Amino acid sequence: MKITNVEPIILHEQDTTLPNELNVGGYAGYQVVVRVETDEGITGWGECCTGSEYGEAAEAVKVLIQRGFARRLKGLNPAEYRKIWEKLYRDTVWFGRRGLVIFALSGLDTALVDIAAKARGVSVCKLLGGQFRESVPLYASLLFDMDDPEATAKKGLEYVKNGYTGVKYGWGMVPEKAFGRNPEKDEQILEVIRKSLGKDVKLMVDVGRYVTWDADYAIQMVNRFRKYDPFWIEEPLPQDDIEGYVKLTSAVDTTIAAGECLYTAYDFFDVIQRHALDLVQPDVSKVGGMSEAKRIIDFAYKNKVAWVPHNWSTAINSAASLNLVASSPAGFLMEFKQEPNPLVSEIIKHPFRISRGAMVVPDEPGLGIEIDLDAIEKYRLKDESD
Repeated sequence: MKITNVEPIILHEQDTTLPNELNVGGYAGYQVVVRVETDEGITGWGECCTGSEYGEAAEAVKVLIQRGFARRLKGLNPAEYRKIWEKLYRDTVWFGRRGLVIFALSGLDTALVDIAAKARGVSVCKLLGGQFRESVPLYASLLFDMDDPEATAKKGLEYVKNGYTGVKYGWGMVPEKAFGRNPEKDEQILEVIRKSLGKDVKLMVDVGRYVTWDADYAIQMVNRFRKYDPFWIEEPLPQDDIEGYVKLTSAVDTTIAAGECLYTAYDFFDVIQRHALDLVQPDVSKVGGMSEAKRIIDFAYKNKVAWVPHNWSTAINSAASLNLVASSPAGFLMEFKQEPNPLVSEIIKHPFRISRGAMVVPDEPGLGIEIDLDAIEKYRLKDESD
């Protein structure tokens, strides 16, 4: 089997009533999906998470794939996906080992793993070593509305009633009114949410990029929130402040989580070995793809560090995350975005099967999804070169 064609596709959809910052992830924004074709008629799909306010990241990744990676891939055997990963990573030494280059590699690697599993007639999780779960418990991923604590809590309660294990709230509707800017308002909204959800529901708090805390302030706030029993506090510090994370994690009892802005196993090996986090959150569409994400979770498992995949983009990444969790004895939970996003709800022909708050692992070969090509065309970003 040989690769015959590699096509990066920018998908774009925005809610014009929302600010650009929210369209990066809260709605849909710009994302790149990759279609890889073979001479045996097997097609694989992957995703490169390229959320950016104006689509510049998506455009850059598309160029990287078209002009660079695609030429390197044609004629290779996709079943040798790990060998290919190492070749492409080595070839990027002159222009980047993190960020956009790894986003591009992520989509390609996942598409190759998808093909390899389809060629063998098995699911991706079985290809990666075995299926440990028939279904994966979900937590609903939502945004804070700091102006309306009651409505924010009510939105999460809907998912609890449907059997979701937990609810995560993050960021805020706009940067100027984000969680983390006012300690009193932060505590007020957490109090309302905890009372609404009940004491047995996992409550996660994603501080996010709209605020910049340092380690000392984060220690103070995490301890202040302790009475609301958060299951974890996510990204309370900037991604580069590893020393701050070491200080914070060692100073508080609450679980500290991060990882959506870490790239490749090398970044994760570093934070795990330095005990900088209690729980890591690799994103398949950002860390280097399915095969690299598998390396990360295996390392975390061996070092007794919990992990939950970050998943906030398209249905392709949800399918990848589902297979990742199912492939590990330590997989126990998956994020499922609930803010409006047609790139989750429309680009696959058959919706994910959710039963009592858990997503069923599909039996179909590969990622277990069928891409709706009409929806891909509907949301494909048109430009003068198309």
